[in-house]
Amino acid sequence: MQRILVIDDDEIARSMVSMYLTRAGYAVEEAVDGLEALEQVSSQPPALIVCDIQMPGLDGYGLLSALRTQSVTEAIPLIFLTGHADHQGFRKSMKLGADDYLTKPVDRQELLDAVASRLTRASAAASAGARGPGPGPADAAKVIARTRTPAPPPAGEDQASGEEVSNFTRLTDYKLVRKLAEGGMSSIYLADQKSAKRQVVLKMIPLRKGIEQEVINRFVQEHAMLERLRHRHIVEIYAQGFNDDHLYIAMEYFQHGSLNDVMSGALSEAVCFSYASQIAQGLEAAHRAGIVHRDLKPDNIMVRKDMSLAVTDFGIAKDLNSATNMTVRGEVLGTPSYIAPEQALGQTVGPAADVYSLGVMMFQMLTGKKPYQANDPQNILYQHVHSPVPKLPDDLKHLQDLINFMMAKQPQQRPGDASAVLACFRALGME
Repeated sequence: MQRILVIDDDEIARSMVSMYLTRAGYAVEEAVDGLEALEQVSSQPPALIVCDIQMPGLDGYGLLSALRTQSVTEAIPLIFLTGHADHQGFRKSMKLGADDYLTKPVDRQELLDAVASRLTRASAAASAGARGPGPGPADAAKVIARTRTPAPPPAGEDQASGEEVSNFTRLTDYKLVRKLAEGGMSSIYLADQKSAKRQVVLKMIPLRKGIEQEVINRFVQEHAMLERLRHRHIVEIYAQGFNDDHLYIAMEYFQHGSLNDVMSGALSEAVCFSYASQIAQGLEAAHRAGIVHRDLKPDNIMVRKDMSLAVTDFGIAKDLNSATNMTVRGEVLGTPSYIAPEQALGQTVGPAADVYSLGVMMFQMLTGKKPYQANDPQNILYQHVHSPVPKLPDDLKHLQDLINFMMAKQPQQRPGDASAVLACFRALGME
């Protein structure tokens, strides 16, 4: 496993870069400044260094100068990260012997591509017995293009507030249009992506002192999961990255909003099964990948222009294949109106919890109301655990057994996963 040293005095930025690289399969070590990095490099040289430029004590330029004057370290590839892009800084970096120069916002894939490229060059150079070449003309052109800062938009062009715009000035490929929603730690914006000439949704988390590491971990995990789930009925993710102010995910924009926005009262049986089948197909892809959504509800089912559906918001999803468990036993995550009994009790959940939530949504689509209602969320949780499944209207009683099956109180008494739900739909001739 190749070792990479990440150097940055900003704890959050350092943590983000390290997380990206660790998830990509690299062994990562960290240092907070150039002096600490020199000590680590001298004792055990890494395969590559990713380094911020502006740091107290010995900055990135000083570190690079020191590395290039020692025979033991002169061949170590070094990639600079900077939030202050300018041609002068680029020229100084290349003159000192930097191998690449990435500007913030740092796109995860751009970082991984740069690391892989420099490691490949270094390996080839080592085989040839010489230090690998620095950036060639084509590389330099790409770096210069990345460091160009576009002119600010004319006054009044951006529809987001001035305060919001100031926090996103370094997201140069995106122009904010308006805020769509705001959650506990994240904000959701509609934005124009200039390079792709499309509208996207930006999900943002502010990077500030005091932000809990678990929040950042969940945000990064959401992107990692969605990258594994390329499916027609799961939201498409375009990019993830961070700048000095925010961590962001760029994702598909849905013109018709959520399923909650298009539901007005009860839906026909045919429409209900069409929607439920699409949701189950998205969940099937997740369950096969070992992922449990844990927050399935109409607000997290998005509607495209062609009225097809996609499951979104995997922010509290559980990866059954991961050794990392970010949920404390007894902690209740999810939305009270749609939560499975075992989830309401803080117990371990599996794919059957999503099946229960889909059953709740089907009851709501068929009847126009949620199965359990109360002013107190705790009362709703109690009903999920203890109250019988409500009866459907007489004209829908032929579907009662299916709803009872999907909403059984014990997870082992339900369809085991979304594939089993789709099998039930096929047996009823309703897929």
